[in-house]
Amino acid sequence: MCLSAVIGELPEQEKRAALLRAPKLIIFDCDGVLVHSEEITLSVLITLLNAQVTGSFKLDEETYIERFRGRRIAECLREAQGLLNIELDSQFEAHFRHQALAALTLNLKATDGMVEVLQSLTVPYCVASSAPRNKIEHCLRITGLLPYFEGRIFSCYELGRWKPDPLVFLTACATYNIDTADAWVVEDSVTGVQAAMAAHIKVLGFGPPSRHAQLAAAGALPFSDMREVLSLINH
Repeated sequence: MCLSAVIGELPEQEKRAALLRAPKLIIFDCDGVLVHSEEITLSVLITLLNAQVTGSFKLDEETYIERFRGRRIAECLREAQGLLNIELDSQFEAHFRHQALAALTLNLKATDGMVEVLQSLTVPYCVASSAPRNKIEHCLRITGLLPYFEGRIFSCYELGRWKPDPLVFLTACATYNIDTADAWVVEDSVTGVQAAMAAHIKVLGFGPPSRHAQLAAAGALPFSDMREVLSLINH
């Protein structure tokens, strides 16, 4: 279901609240929003984790891509060690990041319609991600999006707090001197939606229809085509 259709089904009061206040700042998540990276990096992570297992139980890729989506890698590793009853060595995360960057370099693409959206926006925009800055920049560089975000990157690693903590979104709004009521966040994960909701920022949930229910349940207005961001602003 498209975003405009979702809004059309809201009660009239909520519909007006959703449409009457055009944004003065749009904050994009990176992985899964600007670029199709979550499936690539988390597939690498799950493969490497399963290679550590000697028993029969292993992580199902589809299930755990969704479970780990949008979360800090260190948190995912702690959970995986408990699930798999393994102890990862101190170099595992560095090895994973090296392998993930190699996979991204070979396979990463910008989200369809993303360049069109960025070229058409007439309001300020930025990216706020739970990833380290070097990964954000790497993903944007190899997909050709980095020129759009020079000087517009906010990383949770530089703040020391990760989504669902709202600090990265609050920092972006403060940097642009924009009230949170005048900002929009575009997220693909429940964790990211929770962070936006905690910051009292309207959040659009980007993803295929199969993920719309969980995004909506977290508080987002779900949509599947990035170009719909432009049509919503124009409303």
